[in-house]
Amino acid sequence: MALLLGLGASALWLVILRLSDRAPGRGPWPPRRGNLFTAIWAWGLTTCLYLGLVQTWGQPPVLPGLLRNGIGLPLAIAGSVLHTWATATLGLKGTSGWDVGVTTGGPYALCRHPQYLGQIASLAGIALWIGSTQSLVLGLAASGVLLYGSAVEDRALADRHRAAFAAYRARTPFLVPAVSRP
Repeated sequence: MALLLGLGASALWLVILRLSDRAPGRGPWPPRRGNLFTAIWAWGLTTCLYLGLVQTWGQPPVLPGLLRNGIGLPLAIAGSVLHTWATATLGLKGTSGWDVGVTTGGPYALCRHPQYLGQIASLAGIALWIGSTQSLVLGLAASGVLLYGSAVEDRALADRHRAAFAAYRARTPFLVPAVSRP
């Protein structure tokens, strides 16, 4: 059931993102006008990614405990903190598809897609922490879809907010924050 839920949600996100990538800024994600329906399906699919992953808990781990607890757990916590900070900065509407313009403060000053980075880190961390074959497959699939989602959203923002996003893009890294800037 865990694989079906997690991979099914990943596949649905992938279809939505592929349709969106064909016409940046005009596809289903991010929607031109967010509403309750877009919030429900976007957060619903994302929740299914996490639920599928968490359902793999209790399966025999294939990774050593040092890797699971020393890297997986801290990565899951750090990712969750970043994701929460980015969600709070952007606001629930902004994370649910409403167009809130170009946000450049808080974690968005460090990279253009900190919410995606936080989700990828938390999913990868949970997958490593659980350490089973199924958790690793689901963590990889979900992280890949979210990485693609950040690129799709980047192109949509560039299309919708040309000047503001061009200036933001020129000074802010895509996904991995710069250690130091000149």
